[in-house]
Amino acid sequence: MECWENIGMGNLVRDLLLTADNFTNTLFDFFDRLLLHQQPLVAMLLWSIWKSRNTKLWEASESTSTYIISRANGSLQEWSCMQRAKLQVQNQVLTPSWVKPRFGTIKCNTDAAMFDNNSTIGYGMCFRNHLGQLVLGKSGYIHLYASSLEAETIALLEAIKMAISNGFHSVWFETDCKLLADSLSSSIVPNTEFGDLVSQCRILLSTIPDFTVSFVKRQANKVAHSIARASLSHPSPYVFNDVPSTMYSLFLNEMH
Repeated sequence: MECWENIGMGNLVRDLLLTADNFTNTLFDFFDRLLLHQQPLVAMLLWSIWKSRNTKLWEASESTSTYIISRANGSLQEWSCMQRAKLQVQNQVLTPSWVKPRFGTIKCNTDAAMFDNNSTIGYGMCFRNHLGQLVLGKSGYIHLYASSLEAETIALLEAIKMAISNGFHSVWFETDCKLLADSLSSSIVPNTEFGDLVSQCRILLSTIPDFTVSFVKRQANKVAHSIARASLSHPSPYVFNDVPSTMYSLFLNEMH
């Protein structure tokens, strides 16, 4: 009973033992009466008692109650640290972030936005170097009825044209439209407006061998998304070489 007294649970354990019908019911009843923050320590303490019981049985070695409690506390702290570390890794996996391109490569993120009941599409693009620094940005809008899929493809098409007109080589384009990225690598081209736009992208991409397109999660495409959403706020097209003040914090966060 001494080890239970040391953690302030002696009376609870004593009452349960006096009224217990069997050990299993006693154990479950005991846990039901514990506060939530007490349960991990008690579970670890029971494990430590069980381990000391085995040590005494098989190795004829006695363990003091102080040692049993100390081992339980230490093991609980180690377990808690491991759980926090696992949670941090899971959060990193569940929250994608923008990744800098390798040295010598420019990354261009693209995105589209829909306005006026889909009668106007806005697009945004952002070219950045291996340090995450802005090389070139552009936004624009077109009065055109289009699907969101077609709008995403137009945004990418405009970005490819922009890269070629500026003489860029080794450009890594990213879009948060997975169907678009998959269609560019597929041998099948749908006989639709979307398919025609995909074909135009393919033709331009084939002229520069170092141009690649890949899919990225929306959480890692925030800058391009913000540029597209702000496209109606500027003349169309709007080209900029300096980071807009409204997006400075967003750029800075992604650079680090």
